[in-house]
Amino acid sequence: MQKAEKLYYLLFDMHPNTIKEVIKSDLCLGCGLCHVINEDTDITEKDGNLKSSFKNTASKEDHIKVCPGAGYDIEEMGKSIHQAPHFIYELGYYSSLQLVHSTDDEILKRASSGGAMTAIALYMLESGKADGIICTKYTYPNGKPRQTTYVARTKAELLEAQGSKYCPTSTLSILTELKEGERYVLIGTPCQIAGWRKYAKYYSITFEIVLTIANFCGGYRDYREMDYFVKEVAGFNTVTHFQHRGDGVPGQMRIVNEEGKEWSYPYPEYAKLSPIQKNNRCVYCIDATGELADFSCGDAWLDRVKTTNQVWSTIIARNEKAEAILAQIKTGGYIEVGEISQDEVILSQKLNITSKKYRQYKRMKVSSWMLRTIPNWHHKVYDVSGNYFSEIKILVSKFLDKHIRKK
Repeated sequence: MQKAEKLYYLLFDMHPNTIKEVIKSDLCLGCGLCHVINEDTDITEKDGNLKSSFKNTASKEDHIKVCPGAGYDIEEMGKSIHQAPHFIYELGYYSSLQLVHSTDDEILKRASSGGAMTAIALYMLESGKADGIICTKYTYPNGKPRQTTYVARTKAELLEAQGSKYCPTSTLSILTELKEGERYVLIGTPCQIAGWRKYAKYYSITFEIVLTIANFCGGYRDYREMDYFVKEVAGFNTVTHFQHRGDGVPGQMRIVNEEGKEWSYPYPEYAKLSPIQKNNRCVYCIDATGELADFSCGDAWLDRVKTTNQVWSTIIARNEKAEAILAQIKTGGYIEVGEISQDEVILSQKLNITSKKYRQYKRMKVSSWMLRTIPNWHHKVYDVSGNYFSEIKILVSKFLDKHIRKK
């Protein structure tokens, strides 16, 4: 790195050094690790997002070193964890790329795409390789849709978790409830998997996470959006069913009230109906495809895939363990596998990768000029494309949304 570049980073890169700074800078993801380290720290809903209630404690340094909201060296961690033969900036380290779909009609009926994540998790349960699957489902406290993390131990319980969920989840809070000696599969967002990886590096674990599965992620909005769709768009006061996606591909949002009345709208078009902006930490994320998970899964947005008679998911196996499990799942008849190239995976996730990988450098530069605190990616963000004017518009819009618009 040139001297001028080093001086720039020294003067203008503003990264959080404490959990208080993470929270104050709106970078907290509500992942749950603060609660795991200190159970007196709660994860509570504030302005539609989940936030840590962290207060000064003796363990405050422990909190920041495991916090995914603060950022992490994504390339170095991926290299160390996976020891994989392939690397590309857009996708991270990986062993192989596949198209996958479940052979189970019940899974496919509820899936957002090919049901790959559920098929992997079901195999781990039924083969006895895992005692439970850490996943999330919708629940309805006071008639509002919210996320609940739980451990699925049967196929029926696992199917309750199916479907994409574009909202906050405190998935890692459940680590306090896991049983000594048991083996689990962790399903989560890329940042939650990163949080787990950081936590496991520093703390003794009495249980075992035998496999991690991440979804491709473009970021999420928050519970205010869900409430907006329920009350302002669907016109319901309380609901008994909410889904962001499902009922085929690409799926639809569907909301059902306590009287059985239903409102639905196709994905992704319904996003245009929402006034709620993306979570602030998601704006600065550079992990589009779950680079630190053993398996990463997402939609195969390709014309040639759309013309087939089958619904497919893209799956990235990132290490030898994932490769071995993938072979066993295929042999066991849980999945069928097709081919997809590296270029096709990147093309299928072009919108997400463009925002998170290509434009992020300029976005972070603008943020540093505005003296905004941003995650520390250890200089692993590269100047690929985009323009400064567009990033200024995004960040000004975020500022107005937070400080002027009504919550």
